[in-house]
Amino acid sequence: MAESIKNFDFGGQDFQQLLNSLSASASPAVSRANRLLYGMDPKTARAASGYTGKGMMTPAMLRKGTMGVTTMGAKRFPLLAGGMQFLGGDPIGGVGTAAGGFAGAALGAKAGAALAPVTGGLSVPIGAVLGGMIGGGVGQSATRGLAGIDINDPLTGPDLSIGGIPLTQYARTKKSVKRAAELEKLRMKELLPLMEAARQRQFQRDLVSGQMQMAGSLLGNIYPR
Repeated sequence: MAESIKNFDFGGQDFQQLLNSLSASASPAVSRANRLLYGMDPKTARAASGYTGKGMMTPAMLRKGTMGVTTMGAKRFPLLAGGMQFLGGDPIGGVGTAAGGFAGAALGAKAGAALAPVTGGLSVPIGAVLGGMIGGGVGQSATRGLAGIDINDPLTGPDLSIGGIPLTQYARTKKSVKRAAELEKLRMKELLPLMEAARQRQFQRDLVSGQMQMAGSLLGNIYPR
């Protein structure tokens, strides 16, 4: 990453010289932050900054470039979150999070751009982050609603599985119930011999007890008091 940044063409200036020329007009903390953000993706940053490669890049251009990098990250984060949600067992909600979050981040960035002259450009990435969060929540609620999923009811939603791996909460519930039934069947299979032996012993006891009562009754009839 560092080598690719150094080799990037900045109109006759290398990356370090460019940032050093701007550091004098910015506070140390802002300068370090701008260096870090710009260096994470110089191509995206340069495209957002409006720098043509001629002359010196102004601090305003550098600020726009760093805002472009942070905005891009804010737009991509919902895609990552939706993908993790998909792999975590909620594919329908994950799709909604990714789609809604990406759209929300784009709209939030546009709304932030309208306030950029007042906020110095900070409203763009902030708007993208907030828009992504709100859009992701709305998106997953919408896709779950369309699929008939109630996260508080495990028996709702479609039955989706791939290769025996359940992808929805209903499929997971179904698999859990099936596994519980199989375990109960196995337990009963193991208990049946014990239950049969206990039944036989009880039968023997009842038989002996009945015979003793019959013998007592006969003796009572033969030898009345």
